Amino acid sequence: MFSFFSLNKSILNSGLLEDMTDIHSHVLPGVDDGMCSMEESYHACEYLAKIGVKRMFLTPHIMEDLPDNYPNILQKHFKAFIQDNLSGIEFCLAGEYMLDSGFSRQMEAGILTIGDKFVLVETSYMAAPPEMRGMLYELSISGYCPLIAHPERYLYMTLRELTGLKRQKCKFQLNLMSLAGIYGKEVQKRALFMLKNGLYDFIGSDIHDLRIYQQALSKIYLSKSEQERIRILMNNNQQLG
Repeated sequence: MFSFFSLNKSILNSGLLEDMTDIHSHVLPGVDDGMCSMEESYHACEYLAKIGVKRMFLTPHIMEDLPDNYPNILQKHFKAFIQDNLSGIEFCLAGEYMLDSGFSRQMEAGILTIGDKFVLVETSYMAAPPEMRGMLYELSISGYCPLIAHPERYLYMTLRELTGLKRQKCKFQLNLMSLAGIYGKEVQKRALFMLKNGLYDFIGSDIHDLRIYQQALSKIYLSKSEQERIRILMNNNQQLG
């Protein structure tokens, strides 16, 4: 008798993670709700290198609730982090920007981009700020491309609203862990729907904790068509400078 798992392949055995460029991570220690210590981060990086990750954008949360997370301070943390990291992974510093009341000040301080122009942004899981579209527009006219992190997690947004953001030239980043149901079944269902319908442009781990990420990866089983769509996203990641 065939089972679900015999018809779908584990992401760990799919080859999709080989030479991965991860564009969303919270591995830079001690700056947000991600990893706390250098030791914890280095241990995580050893595992990530083992499963195939070659390059990582470190994207600490940048928001009003974290007043010290400005580019000059994060650069100091980044230099200390890469100095003794022996994982073999290439690291780049970027940020995950909350669309909140402090966003305009962050723009004035200088934006930490993914590649030359992509700005990873997020919003509240409860409701989007009324001025969200205005902030995204400001990014666009300033020469940046808004890259919305894990849109599948914003369940208050209708699919029509999400496609409206795509028409506004925003790009979407899928969280790998959404495919495992880590954030709930509704998020998983929406992620699979959006993946099937080609709404994503990039993919990232959004890793905060190694144990949780390992558990998530062990639960991700993909159909052939899902593997092909994720491979496209992985290739898009690799094109980012």
